[in-house]
Amino acid sequence: MTKLRAVSRPGPLRVEIASAIKELIVRGGFKFNQHLVESELASQLGVSRLPVREALQDLSRDGWVDLKVGYGAFVHTPSAREIDEVFSVRCALESEAAFQAAERVRDQETDEDEIETLRAILEVGSAEASHGVDTEIVDHNAQLHSAIIHLSGNQVLSEMTAAIEARVRWYFSAIAVTRAPASWEEHGGVVEAILRGEPELAKTLMAAHCERSRKGLLNLPNIAEGPSTVQD
Repeated sequence: MTKLRAVSRPGPLRVEIASAIKELIVRGGFKFNQHLVESELASQLGVSRLPVREALQDLSRDGWVDLKVGYGAFVHTPSAREIDEVFSVRCALESEAAFQAAERVRDQETDEDEIETLRAILEVGSAEASHGVDTEIVDHNAQLHSAIIHLSGNQVLSEMTAAIEARVRWYFSAIAVTRAPASWEEHGGVVEAILRGEPELAKTLMAAHCERSRKGLLNLPNIAEGPSTVQD
């Protein structure tokens, strides 16, 4: 079983346990619909079953875990509608971020450190994708998108994307193995358009990138709860 990190930060125990479980869900350590056994979680975390049960109840209220009477707790499997809702927001925000980042490059409003950070993340992620996906690919995917948002210079965009970042990382972890090579090739096109200072192209490529990830998720065999709200 995938190992949880140790609970060490101060705070209510149920909150810290919930944070540790959620972190592993987001990183793909626990898969959609995976059974979360209280006794196993308690043993790994070095705590009793009661705070684990309380943490799972909290995660259920926040949509990360499903509690099934008589069966226990399971990692939530998002419906097609949930995926559409997250990706419609993500696409709108990140397409605009790519547009504004390219505008800043075109107008010479960026500094070399911002650009080098973006290039460095792209280089690392592309190398990982070409040599097989490792456990860091989801983190590097998030870092590249964050770097583009930072390059846009728009604080409101940054705050709004941060609100859905964990859920986007979680969804991407489910398709990282199959999507990573194509995803990082698409990243390269977006970054190239940004660094050439081509706002409309950067926006179009980012929108297409988000849409391909959405379709990749909807093609998973266990995404069956409710219809998609987007007409393909």
